[in-house]
Amino acid sequence: MAARSDTKTFEAKVAELIAATRQLGVPQILILRRLTKSDPQSLRWSSARQLDVVFNVILGKALERLGAARIQQAREKNFLPLLPPDDGARAEDLKVLTEVAAQFGGAARTAEAEAAQASFEALLTARLLSAPRPRRTMRPQPPIKEPPPLFAAQLAQRDRVGSAAPRERLDLLATAPGAAERPFTDFDSLFDDSICAYTRRVIELFEVKSANRGLRMPFMLATEFRDVYEEVLRRFVLPVMRASRHVQTLSTSYNWAELGSEKLIDILQAGEVNNPILHNWDARWTTMRSIKTTGKVKRPRPEDNPWPLFREDATRYNYRPPEEDDLPFLQDIIRFEIDAIDKAWREITQLYQQEFEPNARQDQLREGALRDGIMKWVSKLPDYVGELLAIRAHYMLPMCDADFLRKLVNNFGRSDADRRRNAPFLSDFVMYLG
Repeated sequence: MAARSDTKTFEAKVAELIAATRQLGVPQILILRRLTKSDPQSLRWSSARQLDVVFNVILGKALERLGAARIQQAREKNFLPLLPPDDGARAEDLKVLTEVAAQFGGAARTAEAEAAQASFEALLTARLLSAPRPRRTMRPQPPIKEPPPLFAAQLAQRDRVGSAAPRERLDLLATAPGAAERPFTDFDSLFDDSICAYTRRVIELFEVKSANRGLRMPFMLATEFRDVYEEVLRRFVLPVMRASRHVQTLSTSYNWAELGSEKLIDILQAGEVNNPILHNWDARWTTMRSIKTTGKVKRPRPEDNPWPLFREDATRYNYRPPEEDDLPFLQDIIRFEIDAIDKAWREITQLYQQEFEPNARQDQLREGALRDGIMKWVSKLPDYVGELLAIRAHYMLPMCDADFLRKLVNNFGRSDADRRRNAPFLSDFVMYLG
């Protein structure tokens, strides 16, 4: 138990370091490295060798943000532009920086640099490079079963070969129509395009391209919804955010023509504390909620009211529109982790194939393997996300019919009230099925 506790402490500390250094330059990271390695408290949760590996990862990320051209310019000047003031430790700083920079071309890598890179890959596998993100209070969940070990091994193998491996970074603007040809012009355009591209990529993970059930789909599954959601962002959300003092300050804090959308998404994903993008994003969505007072309901002002636009689009394209009760979900789309949702859906489809349509090289999984896999992801993913994937399965996987969903939702509680509390989206959809 003590070893497990130490591991958790190490992971938490590493996550804190990663989050704290996301916006620091190379000189500041080198100074922090000195201070951390000389702090006796640090050696209580990590060894000196582990700290070397962690800071090699952090420096690698900082150099990656600089780009190959600037690294080469610094290398030609013996990295002097990237070193902190000389206080007797510059020789070690230079040695560390030279070894880490070797992975970006130039000098041959040393054995220690190769070992550091191997440790870097191990850290990525252990998911230590994603800072913990606060989430809403989780709904109570019934006990769940893990999917079969056979599938877990196959999924790991599939990730290793690379065809379905999680992407460390997405080319976000490439998902926006015409974005590939659009050069940087101004911060406002970059801000809007980057956030819209990210949210479109999230919504695409839920879309059903061809429905085969003859039912009106929930908004998140309709292919038309991402267009109206982007229209709401561009009309109601993003202009007000850009006018805020926090985002105005952000617009002058970096060379955006050089850093582009990648830096903006880094800031977005840096965590909830003092995040200028998330703070103003949440504030803007809050204005779109009706306020109930004694005897009356105060509706949002027209400039704060996207709900008629949502309803009009849903009527035109025959899907079920979002309502005000769905506002927390609409607000959290920007926080959803694309890789996690993508991995969940890949696992669900693989479990489906092995339980219902195994090929000649596969052993058929036990009955209920798909159900247990879906319940696992409902528990692991943010509120409502796993439920929406279960509903998506209903439209895309033939054996996930109405009977399958009814049996699935019964696992979330003994009474209708329990099931609605534990799986509200799924419970409402099963009632809609009749």
